Amino acid sequence: MEKPSASTLDFNLDLVSPTEILSAIRLHLSEIAQAESDVSAVSIHSVKISGAKSQDFIGAGVRGVSEIAVHGPIGDFGLCSFGDGQCYVEGNVGDFFGHSISSGVLVVNGNAGNATGALGAGGLIAVLGNAGDRTATGLQGADVVVRGSVANYAGIGMQSGTLVVTSSAGLHMGHGMCGGTIYLRGNAGSISPDVEEQRLREPDRLKIGMMMLKSNITGAGKDFRVFRPIRIGE
Repeated sequence: MEKPSASTLDFNLDLVSPTEILSAIRLHLSEIAQAESDVSAVSIHSVKISGAKSQDFIGAGVRGVSEIAVHGPIGDFGLCSFGDGQCYVEGNVGDFFGHSISSGVLVVNGNAGNATGALGAGGLIAVLGNAGDRTATGLQGADVVVRGSVANYAGIGMQSGTLVVTSSAGLHMGHGMCGGTIYLRGNAGSISPDVEEQRLREPDRLKIGMMMLKSNITGAGKDFRVFRPIRIGE
């Protein structure tokens, strides 16, 4: 079978739906897999999605793509269950962006809605604007970086992973948090009694610096405060 030659797929959301995009990507990956001897190396070099006008589920379930570029704002559950590659969104995103991300990097050049990165198990999400309520809800190992501010209940129910906020947070930050770390450069409207502020140490500064560098955000790790769950009985 002849190896598929296209390394870049272009989609216009004026012509196709998010579901049709996912189906087309999976079909192309299947065609590549049949032509490749090393199935583990199967991937699409890049996907370009134009015509985004806040539709829901854009990029949901996409895997096996090295680079994705989305031009325009996207709605709820964008790039949920994402893994493997990198995606750059030129525009705002809705609620539950990057829900259940397992690996890779998602960058939003705009603002994010509520519950960004909810239940994320791996990878990095960078929001270059502000994010809404419940950012990093139930985080399970992923990293979330917000260059602006986050609203109420940031880090609610976090189990592991990292939330970095380079500006301020709203009310009840860290509510129900049982693992992971929140780094905050500004102030919080209120801090949950479930967490405590700890001393900023050198490993913290290095980690913040690396995450911000990966997110293309400037800043020094020394300017942040550290919050972790209170360990009962210790």
